[in-house]
Amino acid sequence: MSAILSVFSNRELAFLIWLVILLVYFLIKNRWRYHLKRIIISAFTLKLVVIYTTLAIYASIIVILLYLLNIWGIFLLKDTVVWLIFSALGTAFTLNRIKDFGYFTDLIKSNIAVTAIVQFMINLYSFSLITELIALPVVAFITALSVYSEYYTENGKDYKKTHSCLNKLLIIIGLVYLGFALYKTIIEFNTTNWNDVSQQFLLPLILTILFIPYYWGLTLYMNYEIMFVAINVIFRDKDKYEKCKIKFYILYYGHLNLKRINRIKHKIAFLAYQDAANYKDYFKKAAQAPLYTKSSITNKMKIKLFNNIGGCCKALSDLQLGEFSEWKKLDGLNEFYSITNYYLIKKDGLSNLVLSLQGEELYIHKLELSLSILSSEERNYAISKFQESVLNIVRILSLSLPDDIYNFAKKNDCNYSDDIFSLSIKTEILGNMESFTLAIKSK
Repeated sequence: MSAILSVFSNRELAFLIWLVILLVYFLIKNRWRYHLKRIIISAFTLKLVVIYTTLAIYASIIVILLYLLNIWGIFLLKDTVVWLIFSALGTAFTLNRIKDFGYFTDLIKSNIAVTAIVQFMINLYSFSLITELIALPVVAFITALSVYSEYYTENGKDYKKTHSCLNKLLIIIGLVYLGFALYKTIIEFNTTNWNDVSQQFLLPLILTILFIPYYWGLTLYMNYEIMFVAINVIFRDKDKYEKCKIKFYILYYGHLNLKRINRIKHKIAFLAYQDAANYKDYFKKAAQAPLYTKSSITNKMKIKLFNNIGGCCKALSDLQLGEFSEWKKLDGLNEFYSITNYYLIKKDGLSNLVLSLQGEELYIHKLELSLSILSSEERNYAISKFQESVLNIVRILSLSLPDDIYNFAKKNDCNYSDDIFSLSIKTEILGNMESFTLAIKSK
């Protein structure tokens, strides 16, 4: 027993002890026991069991290969299991949001970032078991309060000072942990097996890189499954041969390219309006990249970022108002557009913001930010969010404006124009809805 316990650090033992205490508490309480049972049932549905099984098999193959290459040793077993549960499994549940291969490069970068190094240093040494048992719930409680205050700050409640104070407290706690780790590193420098430590540090990076094929395959499977289920629903009245033919076209034109697959997925709902003879051409066109991605950046617009459609969408995504749709042509018109999803001012509220771009096939000529206020309780916070977004858009587009333009009256329209662009902010009241619209046009 002591040999098994010696594998775990005091921090890990403290975590396990508190986990057992919580599980016992949930099992004793009837109400919590019911919810725990539902969670366990949900966690072991057939599809999730398949993911667990394939992940375990793939991990076993990787570990055996690393062992044969003398890169992996039995002392890394605990770290490997922890990585599989908290990193690999967590990543597997977010794969449905992946749009392209850039996700995996960011995943690799996160393993060599300064924060990853600091986190490794902090976890290298731990305090006494008693100290860890006391510190763990305290840190967890402060972290929960920080998340709670952040959530309600985003929903218009004034918890900014509380959130800031809690974050500073967490930083101080982090510095204490880091200081202790550095102290232990210095005094135990000569007795530490740095070869083992370096292998422990590199293990997450190596496993992340080697798991990319698994993630990639699982992502492809998830996306194709979503589309095939949609085909079965949309064409439920068609025969099996017809549905198989449509699925074949999806596989043929999507193949292993996530960008092509996502383009097809976003247009799958419109397939019902196509003639059967046009399915092949429809998927061929749907999978193709927009022309601007293959062409050189134009110089048509005086707002420089408007000449780079992809770059502009990426820069404006920093506003965190939502993801832009693909740059596509308006039916019956020679105009293209891209729009975000509706961003709710409060997560359970009615008021919303939406950002859109309009232009030609190779460049943008107009940006619009629209605010719709449908609740008087949300009005002040909604206008504050709108003004903040206006300032950020002006900054991202590198536009110069007079100082007084920022302090536009809440009930009056605002207009500005120079040799590079024109800007207008208009307000309108339609029944119970009040709207604000920012329009920026390049010259």
